[in-house]
Amino acid sequence: MVSTHIYRIATAVPPDDIHHTFLHCTVSSFAQRQPVAAGRRAWRGSLIGLALLGVLGLPALAQTEHSSTLLSDGARYALKRDQSRISFSIGHFIVSSTRGQFTTFDGTLIFQPQAPEHGKVTVHVSPGSIDTGIAARDDHLRTADFFEIDKFPVATFASTSFVQTAGRAGRLVGLLTLHGVTKPIILDVTLQTADLHADRLKFSATGVLKRSEFGMNNFMGVIGDNVTLTVEAEFDKER
Repeated sequence: MVSTHIYRIATAVPPDDIHHTFLHCTVSSFAQRQPVAAGRRAWRGSLIGLALLGVLGLPALAQTEHSSTLLSDGARYALKRDQSRISFSIGHFIVSSTRGQFTTFDGTLIFQPQAPEHGKVTVHVSPGSIDTGIAARDDHLRTADFFEIDKFPVATFASTSFVQTAGRAGRLVGLLTLHGVTKPIILDVTLQTADLHADRLKFSATGVLKRSEFGMNNFMGVIGDNVTLTVEAEFDKER
């Protein structure tokens, strides 16, 4: 699904796991609260204590308001499904691999060219739309042995942070909710569009997750644990 600035998503979250590329790609960022420097001299008395509370509280409030302003000022984009692709590959019998894609997904992006680290992306993917090119295998993947789509019809990726690493590339960290489990994942993202102010933004992203961490443990040994995600996402600015 994810999805879903979306720079080289390496999908980059602290606990180094990839939680939303498959998926309503929403990339979100959190403002970092800056610690308040200690006073230059010692303070005594309750009156001065109240003053300290003001010193501590006002910067935090200003920081929160600043973050909200950045998000509200960012342009909103919608994921264009017919021009995007969320695909995966997984080892099969050790010597080969199985490739496939998810064909039903949507997502949104809030992006500010001057401060991409304050952006946010969310992507929703339908595991039931899995397509590996073999109908019988796809039907099996939809069962309780794997995605269990009757119980978990949607997978979601929501970004939590983005760090620019070089040029138009960066590491996107977010939470992926899949098969009823939410875990952080990292995506390496690259912006493919030259003009950051364009009405259409294109991103590519890659990341790796372990299916076992999402409660999908069946057929280990026959089918690998590591799943490589590859996302090509195109977002159109909303009017």
